[in-house]
Amino acid sequence: MTTSPIRIVLADDHPILRKGLRKTLAVEADIMLVGEASDGTQAQHLCRELQPTVLLLDLHMPGPTATETVAYVRQHCPTTQILILTMMDDDTSVQEMLSAGVMGYLLKGETTNVVVQAIRTVAQGKTWFSPAIARKVGRWKRGTSTHWKFLALTAREQEILCLIAQGWGNLRIATQLNLSEQTVRNYASRIYARLGVNSRAEAIMWAREHGIDY
Repeated sequence: MTTSPIRIVLADDHPILRKGLRKTLAVEADIMLVGEASDGTQAQHLCRELQPTVLLLDLHMPGPTATETVAYVRQHCPTTQILILTMMDDDTSVQEMLSAGVMGYLLKGETTNVVVQAIRTVAQGKTWFSPAIARKVGRWKRGTSTHWKFLALTAREQEILCLIAQGWGNLRIATQLNLSEQTVRNYASRIYARLGVNSRAEAIMWAREHGIDY
């Protein structure tokens, strides 16, 4: 019985990197590169048209953000798994992508064998992380689930929590984010409930104790 190949859309705005990956994937009998994109809009359109097995996605490209592209693909391509390919290994980037629902996080600089392994792993619906990212995730899991609580927040809630932790009042946050003050209050109430705290002061203490005040 013949197994269908893993169909890949590669989204990266660096042509040299795309060329290298194209050569890498061309020799793999079970992997087929079906499309390439150099910006977020192209990535979205190709995924919707081609419905690939895996989207290999750079974090920083022209057009829609990676978060927006991930949300789009998850909505319109429910069988497509998303594997991030990036130089960015900071907590914020990793947390944002995990919260958005990606299956893997691959750092550029990995060997070609590792890239292929990561693609095959996420194509099976399993998670795959570069070692440095896996260590972060492991620390978060072994801890008090702090970062998992943070990841459970929406991107907007995370943003507002960080501002609250820095001592910003509701009016200042509303002005900064172009929201109404009541909307900020509503966000704050949901944040408190998700964190399991009862007040703004407790939310600030929780965030600062766990380093979420950047």
